[in-house]
Amino acid sequence: MSNGLAAGISYLRKEGFGKFIKRIVRWLPEYLTWARIWTRTWLCGHVDIYNRLYALHKLKKESKVDSCVKFREIEGGLAFCQKTGQPYEILNDGEKIEVVQTAYFEKRGEKKILFDSPPIYLTVFQEVDVYGATNLLTIGNTALSDMAYIDRGKNRYEIEAGCIIGMQKGGRWLQAAYHATDTVIDRAIHCIGWACTNYYHFMFEILSRLAYVDGRDEYRDFPILVDAGALAIPQMKDMLDRVNVYRHPVISVSEYERVHVRQLVYVSRNVWIPPGMRRGIAAAAEDYRLSRSVADHIRDRVLDQSLQVKRTSVGRKIFLSRRDCKVQRLENMEEIEQIFVESGYQIVFPGEMSFEEQVAVFHNADVVVGVTGAAFTNIVFCHEGAQVGMIFSDNDPAYDFANIANMVKVKFIALGADLVKKGEQISLETFSLNPEKCRRFIRTIEENIT
Repeated sequence: MSNGLAAGISYLRKEGFGKFIKRIVRWLPEYLTWARIWTRTWLCGHVDIYNRLYALHKLKKESKVDSCVKFREIEGGLAFCQKTGQPYEILNDGEKIEVVQTAYFEKRGEKKILFDSPPIYLTVFQEVDVYGATNLLTIGNTALSDMAYIDRGKNRYEIEAGCIIGMQKGGRWLQAAYHATDTVIDRAIHCIGWACTNYYHFMFEILSRLAYVDGRDEYRDFPILVDAGALAIPQMKDMLDRVNVYRHPVISVSEYERVHVRQLVYVSRNVWIPPGMRRGIAAAAEDYRLSRSVADHIRDRVLDQSLQVKRTSVGRKIFLSRRDCKVQRLENMEEIEQIFVESGYQIVFPGEMSFEEQVAVFHNADVVVGVTGAAFTNIVFCHEGAQVGMIFSDNDPAYDFANIANMVKVKFIALGADLVKKGEQISLETFSLNPEKCRRFIRTIEENIT
């Protein structure tokens, strides 16, 4: 008997013949499942037409999408106004924008880069179609997308988001899938946008623009269009109530729903962060430009003296826990939380707080630390001189929150962690923080508390 045959018989005796047969039978379907997922992922990443077809199939299956149109004319809203002679007003002429590359603890200092701001404009579009949970507008056969227009000829941005399921890289056409309705609204203010159910995007990219409109008496009685998904989240509904100081009536628009508006008061983006970057394209500082209005308008509405939001404590240190979140990015979360508890930090769960409670907690805190997430949006309510430490992978650029901190004069520093697993998106990465590095960070924070 050969050695190979003897080894095979020994293996079967050890494993059991039945288990061996089951393993063979299971291998084929498991392999086919893996091959199907891999093939679909590769096609979505490399074959645009397949990507669009798959996106459309998924939307039809999961949503009430019943229409798909390819718009062969793409314009920026401002370019459309200039081409057609429609009146408009530039709201930020000459504004300069500081983009901040955050300081990393024990690694590098803060870096600021100055840019000219893209124009923010106000206009009233006539006979326009609006799409829920996206920034897309269409007038006749023309699609209006400022981000697509800015990226024309560069092909850096992944514009596909919300109802936009595809765009030709040269910018010659844009394809949108939606649920067509017969709804006609006489007049309204546009407060709709991509990623509307995200706390950060809803506050800064959508609601911060309302103050530009409220400065004009002629629009005070106009209703505002708001995404139904945002209104379904209590904290965001409360946020809207606080920002909506003139009590505009609210009209909700469902995700992927198309409605027609005869007179639409529209303020363009004041945040020029694209939904994503195309495969192989690295984000640069210019991709994180934010107007100062994103912070100033929200603070003016929420921290107004008449609302009596005042500091009631000194020396308060909080750690933002993500234990109640579905996605856990820090692998040794419990160990790190315990270190902060032992150092006198209060563990808070922003997801369980009302909007009012979040504002009060952040406004009273002298030190805010936690793992990267939308809860850090609330640093816009911190008092001047507060310290903020964010834990995330050393690979992340961390422009977003560093920019907000810079606007409200908050000291912001990143506590870089070691990457454990890289995800398809940064939000899916997992990392681990060295406990000794964490303790050194806490000591540094204590030395700088004023």
